[in-house]
Amino acid sequence: MEANEKIINDTLHEKFDIAIFPEMFYSGYLLRDEINLFYVNQDFVRTLQKRIGGRMLIFGAPLKEGYLYNTAFVVTADSVKIYRKRHLPNFGPFEEMRYFQRGRQPLIVEFKGLRVGIEICYDLFFSDSVEKGIDVLVNISASPFTSYPFFEKMLPARAIESQAYVAYVNTAGLQRNQVFWGGSRVIDPDGRDVLLLEKFKEDSGTAVIDTSAIELGRRKRRVLSEVLDELSE
Repeated sequence: MEANEKIINDTLHEKFDIAIFPEMFYSGYLLRDEINLFYVNQDFVRTLQKRIGGRMLIFGAPLKEGYLYNTAFVVTADSVKIYRKRHLPNFGPFEEMRYFQRGRQPLIVEFKGLRVGIEICYDLFFSDSVEKGIDVLVNISASPFTSYPFFEKMLPARAIESQAYVAYVNTAGLQRNQVFWGGSRVIDPDGRDVLLLEKFKEDSGTAVIDTSAIELGRRKRRVLSEVLDELSE
């Protein structure tokens, strides 16, 4: 954990508005019964908040609140918001329902004029964020290679249906003989990659969110406005 805390801390020396790390980045994903030893250090989170300035930092970590949750921490100078993963996979290599309690509430954060929706990995396949009028959907993930073809199809679909940017940040490398494919990317409202990182190895990069692309996309395609109209009826 100390090594990953250092990586997060070192990022604060970089120039960014929003920095994003993968699901369970703080501890590692496939800890299994050891997970109870590695939940997040709240002093570390408070230190981040003091240093963050006018920026936002998002990272995945286990959180113990009586029950254990698979969470995304969203840190700004004003607040620390927590998203608890709502859809827990329990098939194949995944045993999340054995270790974690399910979250109940979505999380949308207002930041510098953007509505940022937060999800964790498998939540992508049950997303209701399109109904919330978000501008950016952040999905932090620990997706092994076996899930690659499904995410490849779903990620641009979410961008198109919500007419929003999608920032997908995935784990890369090997944990307990599971290969995580990386391939983090940012997708624009037309479903096109504006940033695509390396597969199967750690990588980082920067993308710019063009708010005019969001506005133009919503004028061209009324998917979002029609969904919102239906919800208001």
